[in-house]
Amino acid sequence: MQFLLNHPFLFCPVVVLFLFAGSLFGSWIRSRRTNAVEHDSGSYKTLEGAVLGLLALLLGFSFAMAVNRYDLRKQLEVEEANAIGTTWLRTDTLAEPARGAERQLLKQYVPARLEFVAAGNDADAVQHSLAQSSELQAQIWAIASGDTAAHRDPVTALFVSSLNDTIDVTEKRTAALENRIPAMTWAMLLFMGFVSSALVGISVTSRSKLLLAILPLVVGVVLTLILDLDSPRSGFIRVHQNSMMRVAEMVAASK
Repeated sequence: MQFLLNHPFLFCPVVVLFLFAGSLFGSWIRSRRTNAVEHDSGSYKTLEGAVLGLLALLLGFSFAMAVNRYDLRKQLEVEEANAIGTTWLRTDTLAEPARGAERQLLKQYVPARLEFVAAGNDADAVQHSLAQSSELQAQIWAIASGDTAAHRDPVTALFVSSLNDTIDVTEKRTAALENRIPAMTWAMLLFMGFVSSALVGISVTSRSKLLLAILPLVVGVVLTLILDLDSPRSGFIRVHQNSMMRVAEMVAASK
């Protein structure tokens, strides 16, 4: 289950086939219990409408959850770029050698943060980038602490404040990438999709496989879209690092 949730490309065909199996199951029930199904057709229609309505409600809530998480990741990307850019600009207020040392470390820090996002589902690459970021943060903070002890003034305090924001947003972005729709929610959505497909299969009088495939295909595509929005490290819909790239260019171009 978790493997499919990390690979939206595989999730779509698997889910469509799973839901289509539900439609075929419903069609099989109708063929075996034709008289009973026709006798209770009104009850089946009522049950079908109720289950489809509940499925639509769950899909709507899940889509809203995925969109909110996607928007948060975009917002945090801009927030981190702004924090790093402000920290870089405020290094001008530091005296040498602190200014030069901080700038050299920030030039290493920005690529490390870009690597964190580009690592995708490679757990080793993610951990390496996080460890590198933490090490660089410790070095940057150590220099800032030493400079603050020697120069206790409002200007230095502003630099420390922006540096603190730069460090804090790292954990925010990490948590945002880890905060996804729970697996139990996906299990419930798939269960409801299977039941809905089976009820539609019972209700459809035609034996056309095309008619039976319509609901599984539509629900499968919607579920894949939700998963894609909820998958920050894979899939088609990704948060582009445009702001971070502009900061990287600014840092690299500066002396």
